[in-house]
Amino acid sequence: MERDLLTLAKPVRGRIILSVILGLFITAAYVVQGICLAMALNSLLISNDPQATMVWLSGFIAAVLVRSALIWWGELAAQTTGLAVKTALRDRLVTKLLELGPGYALRRQTGDLQATIVTGVDVLENYFSRYQPAVFVAIAGCFVVLAIVAGFDMPTAVVLAFFVISAPIAATLWRRWRMPSSSGTLAAMGAFASYLIDSIQGIITLKAFDASASRRETLTRKAAELRAASMRTLSISLFRHGLMGLITLGGVAVVLALNAWRVSTGDLAPSALFITLFLAREAFRPLDRLEREFHTAWSARDAAPPIAALLAEEAAISTPAVPSPRPRQSDLQFNNVSFGYDGATGKALSDISFQVAENELVALVGPSGAGKSTILSLLLRFYDPETGSIQIGGTDIRQLSLEDVRAMFSVVSQDVWLMHGSVEDNLRVARPDATQGQIEEAAQAAQIHDFIASLPQGYQTELGERGALFSGGQRQRLAISRALLKDAPILLLDEATSSVDPASELAIRTTLETLGRHRTTLVIAHRLSTIRRADRIVVLNDGKIVEVGDHASLERAAGEYARLLQAQGEAA
Repeated sequence: MERDLLTLAKPVRGRIILSVILGLFITAAYVVQGICLAMALNSLLISNDPQATMVWLSGFIAAVLVRSALIWWGELAAQTTGLAVKTALRDRLVTKLLELGPGYALRRQTGDLQATIVTGVDVLENYFSRYQPAVFVAIAGCFVVLAIVAGFDMPTAVVLAFFVISAPIAATLWRRWRMPSSSGTLAAMGAFASYLIDSIQGIITLKAFDASASRRETLTRKAAELRAASMRTLSISLFRHGLMGLITLGGVAVVLALNAWRVSTGDLAPSALFITLFLAREAFRPLDRLEREFHTAWSARDAAPPIAALLAEEAAISTPAVPSPRPRQSDLQFNNVSFGYDGATGKALSDISFQVAENELVALVGPSGAGKSTILSLLLRFYDPETGSIQIGGTDIRQLSLEDVRAMFSVVSQDVWLMHGSVEDNLRVARPDATQGQIEEAAQAAQIHDFIASLPQGYQTELGERGALFSGGQRQRLAISRALLKDAPILLLDEATSSVDPASELAIRTTLETLGRHRTTLVIAHRLSTIRRADRIVVLNDGKIVEVGDHASLERAAGEYARLLQAQGEAA
């Protein structure tokens, strides 16, 4: 019963209480069932009273029927609790992950996050739906059964109490002696999953470099480590289960032997022998149920800390309690902005100031690592500046809600993300309520409509995972279609035509320039031929602005921009 686990139980405490109540009623039904059967045997074998025997057997049958109904209800409650746990926890985790944004996700391996959100939540499902109720039922149920036994025979209750108390104490001492502080299974599972996902995603590179064999050997080793961690925990847990069984059966055997001797000496009535014999088993039944769920609890002890840590993670960005209304204008203003990534040496941006007027096209150029993509990340509020401010329409974006900020941008990234699904599904990510005509119009503007129409299922064609069935250029044109379909007032293009052929590039560039006249456009370009007609070009180097001007003036200045042109062989 770790503190983290108790904290995570808050959303389902009411359901856990219901499961505890049902568990206690089930225990009571077992007690009634045992008493009825004991009295039926006494009536049949000792009193020789067939009529009383039938009455007690009828009570036994009624208790069995009630117990069966309660077990069904309890199982239904457990399943409902488990579903509620998974739904609530995954909703909180995914919401938190989205709130933390790319800055957090990029610092974690995909397999680790998957182990936390998928495997970890699956483990906690059984912990909250079965183990936690079993703990409270074991505590209260054993006490109630011992009290009832004491009402029939106090010496038997004392003997039973000794064994009932000894069982969890012995199990705890065994756990502390033999079991490690954590099972290590979940950590090994996360390491294996991370390595497997990396291997699958990089299978083309592995084949190209003939590195499959060494990768397979490492994957086999990690799988063996996962198996060893699982079997180590399981073997110790099974021995613990055997120890509990020995104490439980030993307690019943001692009670039987003791009371049989007492009956022979006349110290105990036969009816009391039957009752204490049947109730002795019921005194241990809640502990048996708890023991069956122990492995779940041990796994949950590993699963809870990563989940609690993720939920406790502080977002790098904050939103105001009462956000400002969305700006009516779409001009951009960077005012003395500086920013550095955690763990990095030096600043990604240092005292950056520039503006993009409404309906103006401004290009950002510079060598790799100059800070161009960081500017886009700050605009989308994946991060906040360390100093300075960024304004849209005169309003600091930190005073706006994240929804309002991101609603004002359409983005085409160099690293195109497409989900597994149809072409239309991927386009509707930008605008779920778009008509078919609007979808096709955006595709035509991005020079991809004719290709989509030629596919066997047209816009319903499946793309494959991350658009694997389409070429790089086709994926990029789909991303451009998606950005155009959103029709936001600000367009961000991060090397949007880097993967298309020259003819398509010219057509798309012409389209973007035409559309850019009606929206604020900020372009990141490595291929300088794509931004010759930009209204202004901002040249960055080492996180600082070193030049600003149009293509002609910067070329004449023979500075950093001119050197970039010369390096690409594009100087006039």
